[in-house]
Amino acid sequence: MDPHDEIENVLPPEALFWAMEPFGPPMGEAACSTWDETRFPSPEEQQATFDGEPVVPERDVPQARAMCRTCLLLESCRQYALDSRDEHVFLAGETAEERRKTWRKSGELTKRRRQVAVLYALKVPTAMIARLLGRDESSIRSDLRQLGKRRPQLPPTA
Repeated sequence: MDPHDEIENVLPPEALFWAMEPFGPPMGEAACSTWDETRFPSPEEQQATFDGEPVVPERDVPQARAMCRTCLLLESCRQYALDSRDEHVFLAGETAEERRKTWRKSGELTKRRRQVAVLYALKVPTAMIARLLGRDESSIRSDLRQLGKRRPQLPPTA
């Protein structure tokens, strides 16, 4: 039996899950999680704005941006916004339309390289990483080189 076929049985399910989908919403108290009465007339209008449906866009979007600028989670929210590709909500000071303009193939490459890095750190063999991500081994080795990580070379056998 190929030892690579058993990787799912060796790693805890949560480790494999986070290796494959290591992106989640920021953890902690975000500025947008509580109503700011100085910026929005009601909690419902604030929520509608962050849900991507501002009541008065020319008023609400700038207020939401201002809230984001004060948020301690802005950087992790920005990364989440890029990685999640959420097409509806207001995240990290940007509307969904604004984020759509900046999404490029590089975002997918960044996500894959993060997955490769996490799987590599879990000591998953290159062939298994390639299989899990639906890529060929040469692209995984290229990702590892770009990440500055190299698999140790085994000494030649006699």
